[in-house]
Amino acid sequence: MEKIQIVLASPSDLSEERMMIRKLVDELNPLYMQNDICIDLRMWENSVASMNADGPQGVIDLDLEIPCSDIFVCLYWKRVGTVIEVEDVAGTEHELNVALDSYRKNRHPDIKVFFKTRELDNTTDDYKKIQEIAVKLQNKGLYDSFSSIEELRGKINRAIQKEVMERLKRKAAIIPEIHKYIEVSSTNDLVKNLESNNKLVLNKGYYDILDFEAETETVFKQDVFDGKEVVIQGISNVTIVGDNTTLLATPRYANVINFNNCTNIKLIGLTIGHIPYKGDCTGAVLAFEDCNNVQLESLELYGCGTYGIVLHNCKNIKVNGTKIFECSYGAMQIIASDLFFENSKVFDCNKIAGSLFETSFSQLQFSNVSIFNNHIDSSIFYIENSTLFCRGVSIFSNTYSALSNVAIPFGIHEEDNIVISEMEWNLTVSKEKATREEYDDIKEICVEYGKIEEAILVDGHLYINVIFINDDKAEQLTSELYKYDDIVVARG
Repeated sequence: MEKIQIVLASPSDLSEERMMIRKLVDELNPLYMQNDICIDLRMWENSVASMNADGPQGVIDLDLEIPCSDIFVCLYWKRVGTVIEVEDVAGTEHELNVALDSYRKNRHPDIKVFFKTRELDNTTDDYKKIQEIAVKLQNKGLYDSFSSIEELRGKINRAIQKEVMERLKRKAAIIPEIHKYIEVSSTNDLVKNLESNNKLVLNKGYYDILDFEAETETVFKQDVFDGKEVVIQGISNVTIVGDNTTLLATPRYANVINFNNCTNIKLIGLTIGHIPYKGDCTGAVLAFEDCNNVQLESLELYGCGTYGIVLHNCKNIKVNGTKIFECSYGAMQIIASDLFFENSKVFDCNKIAGSLFETSFSQLQFSNVSIFNNHIDSSIFYIENSTLFCRGVSIFSNTYSALSNVAIPFGIHEEDNIVISEMEWNLTVSKEKATREEYDDIKEICVEYGKIEEAILVDGHLYINVIFINDDKAEQLTSELYKYDDIVVARG
């Protein structure tokens, strides 16, 4: 079990804040311990009185072990605290000085100092002393403030999340041990050579992922409602690289590929999706269960699949440079897993019920991710017993009812989104015997005037639902669409 040691220092007038931090750690520990990480919170309340040459503070110093800690949290409000006779400084300032000295020598621990700004009395000696400390810390770039327990909780939670995600990221580099390099030109070749310690390079073209005859212990088909789906099981140290390669599945209820109990897997440069049109599927694109150390690099995952990626009980999953689009249930479903999602895009997904990203009992880090042109009846994120750390996440030109069911206080930029409760108008467009070119052209026109809630082309039948925040845009779109023959436009 890897330990993250946090030291909490403050005078006694911040007892409620100290209790909040203790409860926060108690809430987070069961979640992080699933990934062999434990938070060790050190507080002076836990010290047991005993004899020490340096007095009571010497006992506390031995228990806190500040130079060995990973994060040092210091809080100030109205009181300086109890002065240590041998140093003529209060205990909290003494502990802060120990942390600063340790950082100066060892670049450790990470120091976080927060000053409570409510109900201050600027006439007291303690206030003046605290201001001196604040000025000293401002010069070091260490000053931060809070006005409520809720605000402080968010800042402490972010600091812990950042440390945990960095630990998870360092724990396992995904470097498959490759013994054989094999060039593949058919699905039969792919299945035959899909064994541990192989690197497979798929030649350019389209591969029906179910078009193989001989099943193996590691690659086989299982039944779904309307056909079969592929399961890859129990392999390790495998890399699959595409060269303008597309993997396809036809059954509507099938996940395109299932990975079960696999380790050290890399998928690079592949396009993966369903053959049926958008809105016509109930299977996901990629599904992973009980897998560790998986890297998905430069993929294009598209609908009509329900989700682009489904994770269940997986560790160290890294998705980079990947596009997820036109999925009907959302982009990702993440259960009891940890995910690093970086330099990627999610767009043109429509979900009538639920959220774009659904996570429970998981740890997620999103970095440099663009989320745009999605219509979600619920929130973008649904987070249950999970942590989400965001950095450089852009959310724009979407429609949704809320960003998240819980607060995401930093790392997200929102622009040009429409909240569903603000909408007043909708317009449906339908056409029989429509071509794919007409569908794409009409869809592009609709985007200029409103937000597409749903867009489907099935067997030549076109259906698009568009929503607006004012009636003028709906009228303009209606006039623009009537240049197409046999088109039907209905206003709502």
